[in-house]
Amino acid sequence: MPIRAVHVLLAVALLAGSAGCGKPPPIAELGFLATRPDVIRPVVVKRGVEGESCFTENLIAVTLRPPWNARLADHGAAIRDALSRVPDANVLSDVEVRVRVEQYGLFQRICAIVQGDAGAIR
Repeated sequence: MPIRAVHVLLAVALLAGSAGCGKPPPIAELGFLATRPDVIRPVVVKRGVEGESCFTENLIAVTLRPPWNARLADHGAAIRDALSRVPDANVLSDVEVRVRVEQYGLFQRICAIVQGDAGAIR
């Protein structure tokens, strides 16, 4: 089910290392997030930009792995993919975030997908 905010501005830096203390690291770190459209107005460069980040897993390994070691969909990589498709874009607004899971026998493909308007804050 898609998660939709009134107006979301995202600048993302994916955490590379472990967060320590036995907890899994966060998927992404948001540089800016707003639910009100009047907080800041980026110049929209291109509307309806989509980015995705996918990986494939073997269901036998997934079943044997402890749940706290689960691999999660990487929305940070999907956001970077979307922004890389538009030169000079450094922010996404009016963003929809979702996960797609495809089943292929003993394998599943998991994709993090983001779609929004690519813009620039100068």
